[in-house]
Amino acid sequence: RCFEEVRGADMRDYLRPPFIPPFWLLTAVVSIIVLDQATEQTVILGPPFNHFGWFLILGGLGVALYVDLIFKRRGTTILPFRKATSLVTTGPFRYSRNPVYAGMAAALLGFALTLGKALPLLVVPAFVWVIQSCFICREEASLEEAFGADYKSFKSQVRRWI
Repeated sequence: RCFEEVRGADMRDYLRPPFIPPFWLLTAVVSIIVLDQATEQTVILGPPFNHFGWFLILGGLGVALYVDLIFKRRGTTILPFRKATSLVTTGPFRYSRNPVYAGMAAALLGFALTLGKALPLLVVPAFVWVIQSCFICREEASLEEAFGADYKSFKSQVRRWI
């Protein structure tokens, strides 16, 4: 659910650096490391199973880089506080309205899995909540305003995350 009280506000007021998604991704990575080291924990996923996390890390970051390339080719911005000039519905957008954020979440999940402990996994849903509450809802409102019926149609056909 989105924060209702900020709907009419200018996005730039809420998304000024460093409070952009990469900041929250870095904060989540640091949080995972801190939680991994915080207490003595039982390893719940050891080798070779925890190595699956590397596929999530590489896949998630790969999707984010691929989307950046798509945006550059279409001449639109990947930055959440800039106005989009093109509605992208191809590539990973066929499966997710937010493949960059889904990729970030997958990479975080992968990182937590490589550590093999339960406590670091708690960071992933917290990250998803922050991104959805602080960015996705505003971005979707902006895209709906900019692209109208085209975005509404896209939104009705493609899930927000996966």
